[in-house]
This record gives sequence, C-alpha cells and structure tokens, in this order.
Amino acid sequence: MESIIARCTAQLGISILHLESGEALHVAADTPVPLASVVKIPVMLEAFYQLRQGRFALDDRWPLEHRHKTLGSGILTQLDDGLAPTVRDLLTLMIVISDNTATDILIERLGLRAIDDRLHSLGLTSTHVARTLSAIFADMLPTPDPDQDPYALDRWEAEHGVRRDGFAYSLGADNNVGTPRELTRLLEMIFKAEVLDREACDEMLAILLKQQLNDRLPRFLPPGTPVAHKTGTLSGVRNDCGIIYAGEHSHVAVSVLATWDHDACRGNRALEWARAMEIDTAFGQIGLAAYEAFV
Repeated sequence: MESIIARCTAQLGISILHLESGEALHVAADTPVPLASVVKIPVMLEAFYQLRQGRFALDDRWPLEHRHKTLGSGILTQLDDGLAPTVRDLLTLMIVISDNTATDILIERLGLRAIDDRLHSLGLTSTHVARTLSAIFADMLPTPDPDQDPYALDRWEAEHGVRRDGFAYSLGADNNVGTPRELTRLLEMIFKAEVLDREACDEMLAILLKQQLNDRLPRFLPPGTPVAHKTGTLSGVRNDCGIIYAGEHSHVAVSVLATWDHDACRGNRALEWARAMEIDTAFGQIGLAAYEAFV
C-alpha cells in the first residue's frame, strides 16, 4: 500500500477492513474530504429507515418535476417532466448510474436533517450531509440550470475553473463530507446488519452490487468479482467506497478518498485524462491489493 501511495500524486485517504477477521489498515483515514456522489450511500440508508417506518413503499411512484432536475451524472434530467419512477427505481438510478436528479428527489422527500442525524446517531460524527447536489452545483458554477448548453459550460469551466471558496469544497459540517474510516464503518454496519434488519441491508447491498461505474476499486480485480460500491467525483476529488467480495467467507470494506490539483491541468484534456487515469489506476491497485490479501 505504501508503494501504491508513493506512485500516486494525489492525496489519498484509505481505510480497509476485513469484515470477517477485523484486520484493518488505515492511512490518513480521519481526514475529511467532500463526499461528492458517495453521499448517495447515506441517502439510501435513510430511505430504508423511512421505508421500515412505513412512510412510503418501494413501489410508490414519485413524479419527476422540472425543478428536480440538476447537472451532472444521470439520465432523468434528459427525460420528460411527469415521468413517475418508483422509489426502487430512484434508489437504483441514484446508485447504479449515480443519477443526481434521482438523488435530489430522494433528499427532498427524506430531508437533509434526517439523513445527517441518522449518521450521527450511528456514531459517524465526522460525516455530514448538509446540501442537495443542485445546491453544490449552484455554489461551484455560475448557474446550476440543467437546461444550459453543456458545451458552453465545459468551455467556461475550462477557462475559469469551479469556485472553490464556497461551501462545495468545505471540509466542515456545512457540506457533504466524510472520512475513509467512517465510510468503511458505515459499510461494515450495512454488511453485518447492524443498521435496520437483515432483509433491508441485503436490499441495499444488492443495489450497490449493480454498480455500473467500475473503473476505480474494481478496475484490476479478476473478472466476475462482485463489488458493492459507490464512486464520487468533483473537480479535484475522486472517491470510491465499497465491499469487495473476495470469497464466500471473505469480504473487504474499502474506502478511498482522493484529492488532487485539477487546476494544474485544467483545459488540457490530454493532461486531465492522464491525471485521472493515474488516480484511478491507484484505486484499482488498492482494490487488487486488498483482494489478494484476503482472497
């Protein structure tokens, strides 16, 4: 792990826990980092708490309104207003393709305070959920309007960069932030059904196992290795947190949060992609090292 870290120019926070034996490795694991889309794991957790409280059902349909639509990853922004996905659909879209609009629909129904309080009640006091994704984009960019010309936005961002002196990059409770150690602990609690019941935890794991964005922790794992995980990306932030299924009785929770100087290569697409590839390669090497240690 030291060798992997030495080869990577990003700042890496790492927390690895073998869920059966308790063997662990932590590197800068208590340093907070903006969660980006990793925040969607706490959102999913609170959704299942409220499902068990009977506030709604997985088959309930929640209409898509134009005000829900936001920038970034996902497909719902491109679909017609009035579409009525089920809660199960929204949870799946949020995790599997990291749909930001699905996320904000869920956050509106669940409540930011409820999500944040849930984490703290579980002892995750360094993890905070304080903002919708649309609010974060509004803080970073001139406008969060999902109808704006995406090509013009790319050109603007290449020239000016995103705003970094607002709350979107804050490391405090006014932003969506977390530490590798606490995210690994959250994954452990879900895996061991220390939150909710076994059925609910298995449903959450089943959604995480359907992840389609698999170019970080799973990057170099043997084909067919299940990984229940969620990535997250902002300008200068790349994250991945999940559970590697190293065998029928061997599971490894891994959280890696990375920060890097995106502005140093902003506007140079070849250099941007080279840096991103370097960081994602480090993620993949970390995932493979964890797998090989416990397979």
